[in-house]
Amino acid sequence: MRSKMKKLVSFIFLMVGLQVFALPHYELAYRLSGAGGMIMPDGKVDKWVDRPVLGGQFAVEFLPTGRWHCLQQWNNASIGVGVSYLNLGNEAKLGSAFAAYGYMNQPFYNGKHFRIGVRPSVGLAAVTKRYSNTLPEGVIPYHQDRFSETNQSIGSILNAYLAMELFMDFPIKDGWEITLAGGWHHISNGSVMHPNAGYNIFGGELGVRYHPMVQKDKETQYEAPKPDVPRKLYDGVDKPWAVEISATGGMKQNYYADNRNGQRFYGVASLKVAAYWVPVSIFRLGGGFDAFYDGYYGAVNDEFADLNPGAPITYFGKTYLKESKVANCFRAGFSIQPEFIIGRLSAGIHVGFYLYDPVKNLEPYEEVKANGGEPLNRGVFYNYDFTKASNYQDGWCYMQFVMKYHVLDHLFVQLGLKTHGVRAEFIDAGIGVAF
Repeated sequence: MRSKMKKLVSFIFLMVGLQVFALPHYELAYRLSGAGGMIMPDGKVDKWVDRPVLGGQFAVEFLPTGRWHCLQQWNNASIGVGVSYLNLGNEAKLGSAFAAYGYMNQPFYNGKHFRIGVRPSVGLAAVTKRYSNTLPEGVIPYHQDRFSETNQSIGSILNAYLAMELFMDFPIKDGWEITLAGGWHHISNGSVMHPNAGYNIFGGELGVRYHPMVQKDKETQYEAPKPDVPRKLYDGVDKPWAVEISATGGMKQNYYADNRNGQRFYGVASLKVAAYWVPVSIFRLGGGFDAFYDGYYGAVNDEFADLNPGAPITYFGKTYLKESKVANCFRAGFSIQPEFIIGRLSAGIHVGFYLYDPVKNLEPYEEVKANGGEPLNRGVFYNYDFTKASNYQDGWCYMQFVMKYHVLDHLFVQLGLKTHGVRAEFIDAGIGVAF
């Protein structure tokens, strides 16, 4: 296993190196650092955290000099691609993570003696240990009485990787800098495969950054952003308003404790219609209607109830579903959609509330059960606590982390993660049109 991982890391570094040498006309900087931190306890991973998370990363940054108008509008930000390795603190149960990601260095202050800013990152992470390969020998998967012997945090090899760090760079001499950073790193798969508690890692890094063309950079003036494009949504469009329609799809797995028939995959989808006001070139504010489909709510695993008499309607213990109904799969709501704009890329967090939700009166399971199995009677807004496992429900508020890229002036691709608080419901991807 170790030799395979070494080969994987070597391959990733080789690919990054080939890209660097193939792009000599771009002004680049290189960053190499060591990293350390801790996985935050969540009730599942706690018993396996023996020691700190340790690792390192290598990154290549593309600087905005003379060619990136969209980055110059962000106080001469830079974008980069990186790879990292993290030993998660318990080789037997947690293993290691390998991540590849893109990021943006957004400076708050660019001074002569130091630079400070934030660094959001988005990418993919592969883990060596997960639920399926930490089961004790001879144990049948998904049997609840054996969960304590397994990794209950990660169910898939490939996962999403998200990070938000605060960084500081200190120039030394001839393009060399000392770089410090610290913040939050998250690894999970967005409920594509269960279990999916994921890892939340808080830590820091220390390393060096090298800019080989620093002397040329001092002699080159950054080209100022064009002042006559105050509302640039994407290339070719200069207007204060925009309307977008998007359709996306994906899949998710039912909860791993719902083991009457193992685990199945169910289809998910979203349809969004929104209008955006674009007051400045780097930000827009929108609002719109969302329709969602989650196939899990149309499938009830009680067709095997005769094999386990007296069992609850679902082992999941979340939604009190008594019959399979396609109508339970659909929800709709309204959301506020702030997004930041970087050239043809836009990204933001959409926050909404359900206007139509047929399963809200069937959650949480224990309350409906105490009501004789009859649905509750709730309005659009109601009190709930999504932080307690015994009160597990989605509630009236939902969020979507959305990223869009305009491949053409009126056509974009979209990637999203829908959550209820800190709990992911699904990841979806698709296309959209803009007017």
